[in-house]
Amino acid sequence: MLLLSFRTCLNRARLFFDSRVVALACENDAIAALDMAAHNGLKLNPFVRVIPLRCLGSFNIVWVGDALSNGIDGILLLGCKAGDDYQCHFVKGSELCETRMGNVQDTLDRLMLESERLRLEHVAITDYQRLPQIFDDFLEKLEELGPNPYKE
Repeated sequence: MLLLSFRTCLNRARLFFDSRVVALACENDAIAALDMAAHNGLKLNPFVRVIPLRCLGSFNIVWVGDALSNGIDGILLLGCKAGDDYQCHFVKGSELCETRMGNVQDTLDRLMLESERLRLEHVAITDYQRLPQIFDDFLEKLEELGPNPYKE
């Protein structure tokens, strides 16, 4: 089901936007923060398509390859906070995601794609005011990088 949702999002992004960004968001904190942002009337960039995940620890590296090879310009991962104020509802999900990020960065570099096309951001529900800036900063960085060379 998630793979179907992911591919549907890729196809819709391909049809409508010049900049195509997919955000994979943790259902526990990131989606709740996005809801809080909307509830408080904050404007989020419409070029970012959000796909909820049960936990960022469940994200698959293959999805990154699929998205970028289909012309998505960037992937933003929004997960629970890690570190001293650890909030992951699945205990090690954010840590597992960070481990996978290291593997993905190496793969992107070998494929001659900029590692900046993938970004991990830790957000708590109370960080909803940061989300518009996170989206805008990521899109600005992608504009500097230029379009994905695999874009049709």
